[in-house]
Amino acid sequence: MTEPGPAAQYDPQRLDAMAAAEPGPAAPAQYDTQRLRAMAADLAAHGLTTHLTDSRAGLDLTATLSPSGRREAELIIDEDGYAELRYWIPAGTPPAEVTAAALRALNAVTGAAPTRG
Repeated sequence: MTEPGPAAQYDPQRLDAMAAAEPGPAAPAQYDTQRLRAMAADLAAHGLTTHLTDSRAGLDLTATLSPSGRREAELIIDEDGYAELRYWIPAGTPPAEVTAAALRALNAVTGAAPTRG
């Protein structure tokens, strides 16, 4: 199998399809540098290591919790208000404990416990 050549990158039909799939004008950022710095300070006051990144992709805050003897957990918040929580599940953790922890996290964030479907 060969990779498409440079001409494939500039095919007018392909560019039109890509343009149609692009979202509209970007919404204004929900959080500016000052607000993300305030969040970073609050998280740092609670023992997390924080890092604010301003890149071409946008502004984001990473907060890391490194409990002694355990793998770290990360919280990432971007300027648009999107947040991710990442953590390691210890090997051998029973599936019911994994899902219970995930449901507790979702309940804490949304205020609503998911129901069984």
